Amino acid sequence: MVHVLVLAENSLLADLIVSSLAQETSLEVFRLTQPDPGRVLQAIRERSPVVILVEEGRQEAFLPDNDLFEDSGCFRLITVSPHRDHVRIVDSYELPLIGMAQVNDLVRDFNREHWQEVIG
Repeated sequence: MVHVLVLAENSLLADLIVSSLAQETSLEVFRLTQPDPGRVLQAIRERSPVVILVEEGRQEAFLPDNDLFEDSGCFRLITVSPHRDHVRIVDSYELPLIGMAQVNDLVRDFNREHWQEVIG
């Protein structure tokens, strides 16, 4: 089961996202509409969810800093805006460090041109 936390005030976009995701049987969707960083942090620590942040002009109230995710180890943050045609995805994964060659491979394998081809 994948937990999904939607952080959004009351908006049609947020309602659409929640109702669409709720139809997926493999997802457990919950939503926080009050900009309370303490509740957000508690939800992230308890459920390690995929977080969808709907930008409505006050997203900083939901996420005071990026340290919220540090204890999670792995996370995905998807930012959606009603004012843009794109979503922003931030992923974090922990990998055991085998050696410096692995770090070199990770840097070398990051190819911005490839991502431009994927997103069109």
